[in-house]
Amino acid sequence: MMEVGEKLTRRSFLKATSLGFLLIPPLKKKVERVSPSVQGKPKAILVDVRRCVGCKACQVACKSWNNLPAEETEIMETEYTNPTSLSATTWNYIRFEEVENGGSVKWTMVSMRCMHCLEPTCVSVCPTMALWKREDGPVLYNVERCIGCRYCVNACPWGVPSFDDEAKAIRKCTMCFDRIDVGLKPACVTVCQTEALQFGDRDEILEKARNSGAPYIYGEKEAGGTSVIYVSDVPLKEIGLPKVDYRTPSAFNLELLKQFFGIGIVSLIIVPVAYYLLKRGRKTE
Repeated sequence: MMEVGEKLTRRSFLKATSLGFLLIPPLKKKVERVSPSVQGKPKAILVDVRRCVGCKACQVACKSWNNLPAEETEIMETEYTNPTSLSATTWNYIRFEEVENGGSVKWTMVSMRCMHCLEPTCVSVCPTMALWKREDGPVLYNVERCIGCRYCVNACPWGVPSFDDEAKAIRKCTMCFDRIDVGLKPACVTVCQTEALQFGDRDEILEKARNSGAPYIYGEKEAGGTSVIYVSDVPLKEIGLPKVDYRTPSAFNLELLKQFFGIGIVSLIIVPVAYYLLKRGRKTE
């Protein structure tokens, strides 16, 4: 991890590890790195699977607003999901699922994106505090602080954060926080003509979900609750929404890792953090 021509001396190693240990206490706690926001009250996005027609306008709006490049797609005979997953340049996509219904098969379309958890695991495991949770919902990140450890990628129950090989940092949906800050709705919600996507205060979105008549609600309690709520008339497992524990994943923190795996796992955090701090220090010299 050292640059070519650098020499790792005993002094520099001790300096690095001592700096790394300074970051352990904040990581032992639950998510506390919450940033104040302009809007304050928790927001949420409602995804009504029953209303989605698969037009992909939300995909286009997301790329347009966030200046994300198009990805090379491929023609598939029986599958319309394209691109097929989230990536560093695709923060929102429509998944097409074939669902059996009374002896016939129908298409069910599902908008997939970051869930913006109330207590995000990605925030808990980030050793450089590059990720944080805003009080009004969005889970954001600072690419300048990201060291590419990818702990967030592995920790996310939905595997949302994607590593950008060019930027050497993670990328994901930001819930269009810059639009929220000026009183606008997220770009994807704005262009949805069937109101399959709706935006508002989380308590109001939950009330809509409960009163929607849909037999399945997802995101109210999953992973401790999220800022993206799904309603569906199709069993969740059939539309690609995995079963997630109701317990807050952030409870599985550094202290538990230390108890189960000892100091070895801690070193996996200390080394990259120390490298980041030393690298940052050299830039300011």
